[in-house]
Amino acid sequence: MAESLFGSFGQGAGGITLMDPLEEKPKQLRVAAYVRVSSLSDEQEGSFDNQKTHYTQLIRSTPGWKMVDIYTDQGRTGTSVAKRPGFNRMIRHAYEKKIDIILCKSVSRFARNVLDAINTIRELTELGVRIIFDKENIDTGDMASEFILTMLSATAQEESRSISENINWALEKRYERGEPVFVRKLGYQKNEKKEWIILEEEAHIVREAFEEALNGKTPAQIAKQFIKKRYKKINGRTDWSSATVRLMLLNRDYTGDVVCQKYYTESYLSHKRVANNGERNQYFIENHHEPIVSRETFEAAQRELERRKKPNKNKKVNRYPLSSRIQCGKCGGNLHRFICKEVVRWRCENNVRSKELCTMGSIKEEVIREAMQDAFLERYRLARFMYDMERMKKDLTRAVAARDISYNRLRLDLEKILLEENIALINANGSEADSTDEKLEELASKRASIEKELKIREDWWELLDQDFAFREEAKTKLKELDAVRDPSKQLQKELQNISFLRAWVVRVKAITPMSFCMNWIDEKETIVDLRKE
Repeated sequence: MAESLFGSFGQGAGGITLMDPLEEKPKQLRVAAYVRVSSLSDEQEGSFDNQKTHYTQLIRSTPGWKMVDIYTDQGRTGTSVAKRPGFNRMIRHAYEKKIDIILCKSVSRFARNVLDAINTIRELTELGVRIIFDKENIDTGDMASEFILTMLSATAQEESRSISENINWALEKRYERGEPVFVRKLGYQKNEKKEWIILEEEAHIVREAFEEALNGKTPAQIAKQFIKKRYKKINGRTDWSSATVRLMLLNRDYTGDVVCQKYYTESYLSHKRVANNGERNQYFIENHHEPIVSRETFEAAQRELERRKKPNKNKKVNRYPLSSRIQCGKCGGNLHRFICKEVVRWRCENNVRSKELCTMGSIKEEVIREAMQDAFLERYRLARFMYDMERMKKDLTRAVAARDISYNRLRLDLEKILLEENIALINANGSEADSTDEKLEELASKRASIEKELKIREDWWELLDQDFAFREEAKTKLKELDAVRDPSKQLQKELQNISFLRAWVVRVKAITPMSFCMNWIDEKETIVDLRKE
């Protein structure tokens, strides 16, 4: 009987001989790609979309590979990882054990700072993550030492330094020829001959700003006046601020003279721009273009600004759990935190500038917290003092997984459209030219729609990534609650903490000062109206 069920074990001199175990299915490697393009070398490196499409198709078509994500950054340089959200998200996912292999076009795309490159590669290697660089044909999983990679990273860093020096040299030569760089500003535009000419429909706003400043008005008062008059800025908007007006009043270009290299880049690694206080040459080009205000008016305005100047306290900008996450339901602006009579309130940025822009009143932070708590209870409370703790945990872990599924679906749809476009172009001939054009237009429209949706989704996913710390802290709290005798009682205390609630609430829309819309991590919404209570 045993033989019929399990086969013969075979009795030998040494005892029982076991059968060979079933062959295990090979494990799929989780593969991601990192794509970064620079505006200085896009044409040489290939388009942003082409690189993403290339790696997507490569990963999906390679047996034994499983697609994780295409992490992307767009910017002028790659000398520091500090301002590369796509790169930082990729590293975090590596720490979360979600990636086995990272593909990258070249070392220079990965990092142009030797220290960043080597430290990051060491971290990833310790995590068991390989990096494959196409251009240099390097696989960090096969490297016996870091020497080659160190040399390549140093070369990439030198390239970055060289580009920076070449740009600075070209700019200085241009300034020496009396050719300043034109940056679009209110009142001026550049004609075909590259001359700066006055736009009278805008110049009167500049003149009015200087006149009002000499009449004793502050930049904030002038900004409110411009909002009331519906004056448009160069971007077509009317939301003037004191900072915008102040920068206009400080701009010597309005006198017809130009000072070149008022600021310079301190380091090609940090890209930090600092005021030029004699460290670099400055170039003064007199009577370069027709003035909008006289030199006398400009100097008088500078004296008035200096007289009103407040001491610089170098105030630190604080970040709070609700910073940049409360949206005004009336105008779409962000609400900012302030304290009035020891009470923390949030007020719409546009309302602060002028009631002409927004009429939303200020909201107590305690009211917002109460609304968040009510929405949380509506979503997770089963009965009095009973909460769906399992659902809370699942929502925290499922949020990123759902994001990945949504991303992969959109990327797959985009790949299908691109493939159809390629097939249509290959199959086109003279007799079918018209129908091919129609087909391509239809496909281009579909592609644009998917790319638009992808951009909207990416903005939302960026918010989710920023909330990682809130979710991790909440997971720890929930784990601690599992160990206490009365978790419901302890949970009620946690609900008094906005940071805890923020693990699930991604964004709050203030419809009125007493009614709100909560956006959850699963993108569902809950409307809370405290006036009904």
